[in-house]
This record gives sequence, structure tokens and C-alpha cells, in this order.
Amino acid sequence: MTSRIAAAIATCALSLGALASGAGVATAALPAPVAAPAGDAPSLQPAINARAAAVDRCSYQVVRSHDSRYVYSVSGVFGGGARELTPQKEDYVRISDDWRKVVQVDACAGGGGQAPTALRVTGKLGNPENYDPSVPRTIHSNDLKPAASSVIPKAPVLTSVDRLDPATVRVTWKPAQGNPDQVILMERKPFYSSEIGVWHPYTFQRNVQAGATSMDRKLERHPDIPPADRSHSYWMRVVNGGFVSDLRAEKPVTIEP
Repeated sequence: MTSRIAAAIATCALSLGALASGAGVATAALPAPVAAPAGDAPSLQPAINARAAAVDRCSYQVVRSHDSRYVYSVSGVFGGGARELTPQKEDYVRISDDWRKVVQVDACAGGGGQAPTALRVTGKLGNPENYDPSVPRTIHSNDLKPAASSVIPKAPVLTSVDRLDPATVRVTWKPAQGNPDQVILMERKPFYSSEIGVWHPYTFQRNVQAGATSMDRKLERHPDIPPADRSHSYWMRVVNGGFVSDLRAEKPVTIEP
């Protein structure tokens, strides 16, 4: 049953990812363009399209393309060697109508606190026995020189979630700093999968109109929702210049319907 639910969730993610701006699913795992077979002429472009920036002294954000066949890691270049970095948090984010994987890693864990001179993203084919030998077993990004921490935008503080009526809440936040490309209300709530007839928690990305500081949201109150899955959570996120606000700073406000 678990595998059926996972498959249905993935199908829903692909369908919902095609919705208009303002109702995209933040957790959808949409594949990036397929890497070129090994026998083809070598491409001048790396198989993984990525960029990086410092979040603070130890944390670095990598925004990359995603091919779900591969398992990814991020390494830091320190002096003459490289070391795989510890993941802190990651999520899928829709940036300018294109899905990207945002990963934050810790460059200080297991090291002496030295800043990396570059970051590298590597993808290894997760189940190579299922693919033709022409499919690359390992793909890479270019070496990424991290941008300064000033490029990481700050998400506005979510101030309240007020109940307007039994089925509606108003989510309010402080004005966003600067002029970010996207202000996003993140909403996690029960979602019904019609393929298998199951309610399960799902995270949605709601793009906010410029200058807005509140949004009204409907609560899912269907009696068939399992008690453990009935809660709704809200938090803020922003995107600017291709980078995302610090994922570790997101603090969801949770309510019961």
C-alpha cells in the first residue's frame, strides 16, 4: 500500500506542477532535461545546472536542476582537496516557472571551519542496473564559486493566522524587504489523491501579489481526513536573483481545522 501511495503522490505532483502561478506544489519532483548518452558528442554544458551562495559563515545554498534518476551530493573544495558536505535542509522551489532543487549544506561540519573556494555537485545513477549502459553513471556541475551572503534574500515574518470562520483563515505577514522576484506563502495541508482515495499531507507554493501582506485560505475539513493528517501549516519564503531565503529559518505556524 505504501508504494501505491508514493506512486500516486508523485503522479499528483507532476499534474499539479503544471498549474498556473500561485498554486504550484512545492514538493513536486519534476525531472530536468535528460543527460546526454555517453556515446553522444560531448556537450559544452555541464549535466547539472547549478549556482551557489553563502548563507552564513558555515552554510551554503546550492540551487540546481534535478533528474530524479540520480542521487546527488555537494562537495566543497578546500585547498588541494575536496570533501563532501553535510546536508542541512532541502526542498523543491519553482523559480520563474521552472522547478529547481534548493539544497543547503554545512561546510564547517567535519572540518576546521575553512571556507570552500568552490562547490561541486555530483549525481550518481541511483539504480544503474535498470538503465542502458549508454546512460551516464555519474554527472557533474561545473565548479561553483559561491556568491556573497548578501544575495540570499530574507523572508518576511509571518505574524498571525486568524480564523475568519470555521472553514477560513487569514494568514498575515510583515512586508517583504527590498523588492524580491517572488514572495511565496507556503501551505501544508491535507490533499486528496483521487487515484487511490487517500488523504495525505501535501505542501503547496502560493505566489503572493506584489505588496500584499495577507491571504485568506480555506481549511480542509472533510470527515475522512485521518486525525494525524488534519493540521494545516503556513510559512513564508522569497526568491530573488535565483536564490531562496534561508530554508533553516522557516518556522511554520500550525493550526487545527
